[in-house]
Amino acid sequence: YVVNGNHPPLPEPYTRRVASWDEDLLLPRNWDARGHARGILAPGGYIARVNPEGDRWEIVSMGYRNTYDIAVNEHGELFAYDSDMEWDMGMPWYRPTRILHAVSGSDYGWRSGSGKWKDYYEDSLPATLNIGPGSPTGLLFGTGAKFPARYQRALFALDWTFGTIRAVHLTPKGASYTAEAEEFVSGSPLPLTDAVIGPDGHMYFLTGGRGTQSHLYRVVYRGDESTAPAEPVDDPQARRAREQRRQLEAFHGRQDPQAVDAAWPYLAHEDRFLRNAARVAVEWQPVDTWAERALNERRPQARITALVALARSDSIGAYRDEAIASLMEMDPAALSADQKLGYLRALSLVFMRMGDPNDEQRTQIADTLQRLLPDEDARVNTELIRALVYLEDPRVIDKA
Repeated sequence: YVVNGNHPPLPEPYTRRVASWDEDLLLPRNWDARGHARGILAPGGYIARVNPEGDRWEIVSMGYRNTYDIAVNEHGELFAYDSDMEWDMGMPWYRPTRILHAVSGSDYGWRSGSGKWKDYYEDSLPATLNIGPGSPTGLLFGTGAKFPARYQRALFALDWTFGTIRAVHLTPKGASYTAEAEEFVSGSPLPLTDAVIGPDGHMYFLTGGRGTQSHLYRVVYRGDESTAPAEPVDDPQARRAREQRRQLEAFHGRQDPQAVDAAWPYLAHEDRFLRNAARVAVEWQPVDTWAERALNERRPQARITALVALARSDSIGAYRDEAIASLMEMDPAALSADQKLGYLRALSLVFMRMGDPNDEQRTQIADTLQRLLPDEDARVNTELIRALVYLEDPRVIDKA
């Protein structure tokens, strides 16, 4: 696996597990005022799987700002530590450095300038852990370390700017993980670059870069706790959820007549990682084999997820009117806050991918959304205002 950050060109040739990508921004963006990544479009940074000869590249996950390193845990799951854009701090589109679970077919939403996706977008995924300002460099698991068990299982994340190694403790939950971080090593200055667990079970890390002094350090545990190899810790339900996710991911990047039936029950799943894996599996199948099923789905969350997939898959907008009608049949006021966000993202993707609504549809949609504004959830208000501004409904100004 190879990680490329800071919007590199894609290798040629390549295949991909992400079914399709585009900018998918409903309103015009502000490009970076200092010129960083001006004109650069998706996918941004990406993680690829590469064969030993280096002539077959498969894009596994994308939408990263500037990820320097990746690491695999004891369950075979891939993690990344993505950078922020430091001079975005204070802006609504600022995204902190964060630990991300780099699952198959995922888009973590880096878009240039103010175009960064919100992590609640139905076609993206949330961070495992938001950390804050910094400059991520090395990333490694403590596997093989002569440390207490808690640290053998930890994900160590190196921050160059603040001179800190954080021990990130992951807890399996559903098809992904939750996490908490603790300060493990810090110094001022300590411009950390990379680390490794040596054959002696100690951690070695390097400092340097940008004119700073380079050193090699060793971290040794001194204490009474056992440093015997730690047994893997897992939760049976979480293990089953990961297995289900991997079964769905097996349909990514290819067409399979069994994929739609296998994935469809998961389109309404409350676990976003399972739901995302199912949606990507469906998106890889010929759209005419499942479009009617999406339009007539009765479960609210499943309909939302399926219509997100339909908008992303129907490149000529053949189902645009039916997709709008299907969304207008729903009662968004009866949805949960997260479902409202999915509903609004589905609408937005219909407009962006399939084409603008006609005047009659525009009026109907605007009236529906006006009845929802204001909402108790600030995220929902943000997306309602975004959609109503796109629809050029003047009533939004006073309400906003």
